[in-house]
Amino acid sequence: MNGFNNFVSQTIVAYHPGGRFPALSVTGGRCEQQCDHCQGHYLKGMGPATTPGALMERAAELERKGARGFLLSGGCDGAGRVPLAPFVPAVREIKERTSLLVNLHTGLVDGGAAAELLSSGADCFSVDVVQDRGVIREALHLEASPQDYAATLEALSPAPRLVPHICVGLQSKDGERRSLELVAGYDIAALVVLGLAPARGTPWDGRTWDLRRLPRFVEQASSLLDAPVLVGCMRPRGQWEVELECIKAGAAGIVNPSSRAVEGAMFLGYAFEKREECCSFHR
Repeated sequence: MNGFNNFVSQTIVAYHPGGRFPALSVTGGRCEQQCDHCQGHYLKGMGPATTPGALMERAAELERKGARGFLLSGGCDGAGRVPLAPFVPAVREIKERTSLLVNLHTGLVDGGAAAELLSSGADCFSVDVVQDRGVIREALHLEASPQDYAATLEALSPAPRLVPHICVGLQSKDGERRSLELVAGYDIAALVVLGLAPARGTPWDGRTWDLRRLPRFVEQASSLLDAPVLVGCMRPRGQWEVELECIKAGAAGIVNPSSRAVEGAMFLGYAFEKREECCSFHR
């Protein structure tokens, strides 16, 4: 018996959002929260849409160009909230007038804020989940608790697509475990797993962690959840072996996989389907 008899037959979705599914920031490059691993750095890769009118114009342009949709996010205020409320009427009109998919990245919300955001008609709601109290206070600089993240999930649970995000390496292993247990209690469309990648010049610049935790977490999540587990945008790059291990561990999709990871997975019998959209719309 040769090794080829052990090959798998499974299709992995390779997500390439890019121009057909851009990320837009309602705050431009501004963020009051200033987390130790980011300090607004990742906002620089988003297109600015700092007024409802600017968002409408950008959406009209995307529709003309045949885009699939967009992620609407931004920097957080001091309470960990993305200021999306002023944009709700614009999102509602975009959903009425275009075929664009809209994914809202909300930050922390209470019941009233969640109800307003849900009324926008957005297709998907992406929510960060952190259950490590020390990290919330000391690294994310929030006077918040793990219960606030749980309350956000609960408030947004009526969403048409609820997609929690858990960043491996950001919090303790116990925090990651409790985050996974929390999302397992909800009817989620998918789980997006990220990997800590501190930006240059931040307090956590140079901070290292065991990257093998990423595929281990993917395996744990794939075993526990009925929903697909995806490897998202933010993660250390140039780690094709880790990406391949995530695929082998059960990831249903991965954003911008390295060519070596794809080649390695195909050698093992995996097939790939390319989609130019946000992984939160995995189907």
